[in-house]
Amino acid sequence: MGIVTNTAEATESWTLDVGDEGIHLILSEQEVAASDILGDRLSGQSLTLSMLAPGAALPQSLVGEAKAVILEVQPDDEASMRRLAALRAANPALLVVAAVRNAEIPLVRALLRSGINDVVALPLQASELTAVLDQLRTEIAAKGGRDVKMGALVSIIKSVGGVGATTIATQAASLHARSAKQAGERVCLFDFDVQFGGAGTCLNITSSLTLADLLQAGNRVDRELLGSVTVETPTGLHVVTAPTEIMPLEAVNADQVFRVIELAQRNFDTIYLDLPGNWTNWSMSLVARSEVIFLVCELTIASLRQARRQIALLRDQDIDPARIHVIANRVEKKLFRAIGLEDAAAALDHPVNLSIANDFPLVSSALDQGVLIQELKARSRICKDMADIVDCTTQAVEARRQAEKS
Repeated sequence: MGIVTNTAEATESWTLDVGDEGIHLILSEQEVAASDILGDRLSGQSLTLSMLAPGAALPQSLVGEAKAVILEVQPDDEASMRRLAALRAANPALLVVAAVRNAEIPLVRALLRSGINDVVALPLQASELTAVLDQLRTEIAAKGGRDVKMGALVSIIKSVGGVGATTIATQAASLHARSAKQAGERVCLFDFDVQFGGAGTCLNITSSLTLADLLQAGNRVDRELLGSVTVETPTGLHVVTAPTEIMPLEAVNADQVFRVIELAQRNFDTIYLDLPGNWTNWSMSLVARSEVIFLVCELTIASLRQARRQIALLRDQDIDPARIHVIANRVEKKLFRAIGLEDAAAALDHPVNLSIANDFPLVSSALDQGVLIQELKARSRICKDMADIVDCTTQAVEARRQAEKS
């Protein structure tokens, strides 16, 4: 039915994770034993079953991911009632169902008046639980995304290898994280280049846990594991580094990638994705899900030719061209460049509104030290160009969200 993982040192506490719909069932050992919900009785259902004592504190990692909670309540247990009240007070938008034994009408009325959404009888029967789950899914769907804000995805792709896409991804994401931190928001960067990823090197960070640990965790992927894998930089950027060992692209499970990213979207406001140069079904799906797509190229015939092919591919996948933002990297001053931004736009049949000035000594120094270019020369042209990328990201995400509301 699922994978069992320890959630606490006590043997009476464990979690059975089946699916990822954000519905959590929390029962004591006695009520799990008294129910008939284990085995194949809930085949096809999706929920997370956690076994906790009636008055035990609820792990924040569990509650933080939940859209709905079915919680055992013992009215004569003060700790159990406090737990219910605390859950309701701390999560006013959360759907809460109280699971109670011998629930008489006055108790049911009191629970409903306290803000509980529904009450179900214990011991729990599979048929009754199925009905409750169906109702919760209906209510979650009716709420749409109004109560659960999903983080925006920003994909960085490249025309050809070596155009500086990872440098731009790490520098722009770091700048974004620094400004977002002041607004109470969180930014994350995933290095999905499972063969040649270098985001960690650019930022001078190492981690014993990498993207590989998330991809290999299956249903055990949760907020706690994600927090263990991410490394926070001084700017506030949370980074998931590429696997230490080279992974074949075909070894990456697409469903697991989506499970990891959906979890990240529930925990971060903006997620930058540094994608591999070779296309896969899962990388194309990530791009299709992204609010913003940055295509990095250089003002050379070879790079522009491949960039044009990339844009054509994205258009063939019915991706809105307005979401595609071309970044011309290492742009020389007008006097020294043979191909201008206007020429590039004409060659691509797509606007080129973003560019990064060519300052090889400054960029090399920043990469060698693993620091932001801003920390070495805040007033440089390249810093302004990076800030323009961040502005483009925030404006595009806000515009799309406003359009979805209207």
